[in-house]
Amino acid sequence: MKKVTLCLIASIFLSVLSCSDDDSSPDLINVESDASEEVSLDPVDVSENISINGSTKVAGNPPAPNGAIAFSMPTGTQSGFQNNGFDISFDAPASYAGAYIQLKGENGDTAPEYFDVPYGPGKSLKRSKKNKLFKASEKVNENDITIDVDFNENVTAGTFCYIICIYDGQGNISDPVEVCVEVEAWGGNPNLVGTWQLEKFAYDGQFELPGEEECDDSTIFCNDQTELLIENAYCDKLTSLPLTFNADGTFEYIENGKYTNYDYDASIEACQPIFEPEKEDQYISRGKWAYDEEENKLTLVEFEFVEIYEGNTYEDSDPNGYLLFNGDAQITASSLIITETYEEAGFSETFEAYFRK
Repeated sequence: MKKVTLCLIASIFLSVLSCSDDDSSPDLINVESDASEEVSLDPVDVSENISINGSTKVAGNPPAPNGAIAFSMPTGTQSGFQNNGFDISFDAPASYAGAYIQLKGENGDTAPEYFDVPYGPGKSLKRSKKNKLFKASEKVNENDITIDVDFNENVTAGTFCYIICIYDGQGNISDPVEVCVEVEAWGGNPNLVGTWQLEKFAYDGQFELPGEEECDDSTIFCNDQTELLIENAYCDKLTSLPLTFNADGTFEYIENGKYTNYDYDASIEACQPIFEPEKEDQYISRGKWAYDEEENKLTLVEFEFVEIYEGNTYEDSDPNGYLLFNGDAQITASSLIITETYEEAGFSETFEAYFRK
């Protein structure tokens, strides 16, 4: 799938831009801010309805800081998602041993307890290998800390803040940092409602087109101990991917593909490449979507998936969901371009996908 020529990429890209220019803005519905997201949430209620893996909830206020340890993190308003939650990410020194987190309301009231979150391994996120479209990179830096905060069903759209300090094993506590969270309402942009067909997608400019095959070679030893190189031993292609946004804030996409593998036993016996018949696979993702009209950002949270591969069906669900995508969205009457850049541990990767109605 990465054998696309530069001329083909350029022609498709210019075609997308040309069509986008023809889509006049009057065809789009004006999107207003969702008032429910501006509601100030009671920090007491929110604190009672969140969970942080490995933490202990302690009555009262966190211990007083002495400022002898420091850390850095973004302080702008971040997004949270119903039934999913949000992540607290920051850079910490090597002596980092944990964090204290206390919720706060916009009026300054704080929850009557705080969370003591000792340092430990983060939550293991499941990711199907067959889900080709949305696959965030998982580069890890030992100084990058992420605390996963989960909401239950009682946390609604609205805003609240939290105060965080970090500590080390010597009793040093950092100065506090305050960050506010806007819990997004599901849905939010009627221009997205409908079914969109994938035209192409790319990681760092390496475009893949539906129907284009990507292959890997393999080397085997035959039964007579001679070496055999099998070209295009494993090939797969994404044939189509419709992405449907519903007005109730739910979404579904169906990733259809085909693949061929060589027959190992038959190949080593004959000492020549012998291939199995082409087979089909499918990945179905279902969840909820949110649109931030102020920043033109789209979020997809997967709550269940079904995967059909090698004649077997696998399915699973997670009440807290899995954050599939959280990036920019450019919308016209007939085109949708979504972009997200992953940056971690000095590593950067940009994902783009182009859809048409």
